[in-house]
Amino acid sequence: MKKLLAMILCIALCMSTVVGCGSTSGEGNAAADTTNQPAESAGTDEDAEEQTTAQGGMDAVAELDMSKTVKIGVLVSDSTTAESLAFQNYYKEYIAKNYNVELMYSDELVDAAGEKSAIDTFITNNCKAVISFSSFDRMAQLNQCADAGVYYAVATGTLTNDEYESVKTNEYYVGAIGPSLDVEFQAGYDMAKHYLDQGKKNFAIFGGALPYYTEMHIYRAAGMLMAMVEAGGEGANYQGATDKDGIVGKIFETATIETGSIGSINILGYVGGYDMDEAWFAKCGQMAQMDGLEVILAVGNGSDFFGTSAQGTDVKIASVDAYASAYGEAMEAGMLDYLAGKFSASIGPIFAATYRAALGSPIRNSEGNALALDQGYWVATSSEQFNEYYAVDSSVESPAYTKDMLDTLLTADYAAFSEFVGKYSFDDIKAIQ
Repeated sequence: MKKLLAMILCIALCMSTVVGCGSTSGEGNAAADTTNQPAESAGTDEDAEEQTTAQGGMDAVAELDMSKTVKIGVLVSDSTTAESLAFQNYYKEYIAKNYNVELMYSDELVDAAGEKSAIDTFITNNCKAVISFSSFDRMAQLNQCADAGVYYAVATGTLTNDEYESVKTNEYYVGAIGPSLDVEFQAGYDMAKHYLDQGKKNFAIFGGALPYYTEMHIYRAAGMLMAMVEAGGEGANYQGATDKDGIVGKIFETATIETGSIGSINILGYVGGYDMDEAWFAKCGQMAQMDGLEVILAVGNGSDFFGTSAQGTDVKIASVDAYASAYGEAMEAGMLDYLAGKFSASIGPIFAATYRAALGSPIRNSEGNALALDQGYWVATSSEQFNEYYAVDSSVESPAYTKDMLDTLLTADYAAFSEFVGKYSFDDIKAIQ
């Protein structure tokens, strides 16, 4: 009987030790709210030690197991522009070489059907997450990924408020980091004000995708017009509108910009769309050479379409695009005067958020919602400033967001993650490098 009691006691002590070890390996997770954790990461031995308390905005985040290669699909609708090539270079030449990930790129996508097919291919190839640079049907993309248990994130863009409200608690939606519509509005406003403060009064506007009701271009144009209304003097208005919402509404009504006077400020010309045929280019050339024109404000790239025609004149061209060598050359040649550009490493934080989600550590705010963080542009107003920014932006060895910087995001709580992303200016980033 004594031997039997001793054996029972020994077994009990062993079981107690096993339970204790289990608690230690999951330290920091006991208080975690896992309502947004996916079923496969919440209940497997492999992922148990990777559960996080990020949803509650707390500091304790389990150390991630990065020993296994993670496959991530990347949706692209543009593979040739300076911006898209810069983004690809950062992911392929820096991220993929510094993290244990395999990035699988889609072909260049032209519609929602192509997005669906590409995601099917990612799922078949066992991708654990998808980062999307394509926006034909983001809701369909997310739903398709969620149905397959694959994480989904939006790069360099944001969802509309209604879209975000409908998906913010979806456990597979990582979130979005990029210029919100408010940031886009401010980018257009700041561009126009830069010249209005110099006393410029005669403008032309390139509206890009306004005819296709592309919101980011509409809001950039609305910001330009808002700055003109403010500078136009008493009674100045755009088609009767005097505030942000009113101006945005007017553009949505017509999908164009009306020429004419805004108080003392004049809109002499407008070109929209991307017809890219002989007649369209002729119209661009004619606008660039209008009598009295001082500045062309472009919601997208302006130097490629107007630079040659404006060269040799006093017309200034301002663009919203990205940092690429061609734009530096355009600035040196006097074909581009102002650039609000996305920097290539701006897509680093959304990678970090997606990667940690795929490793079982999705980051959520205090209400359990996905990321929705603003990130804006670097503005260069001289060739020298452009070259300073481009030297950092184009560096493969030491980009704006290095691995050491991104590693901090892999274990950051929501507040720290949000603060990091919010400090996106060139000077802000240099200060923390």
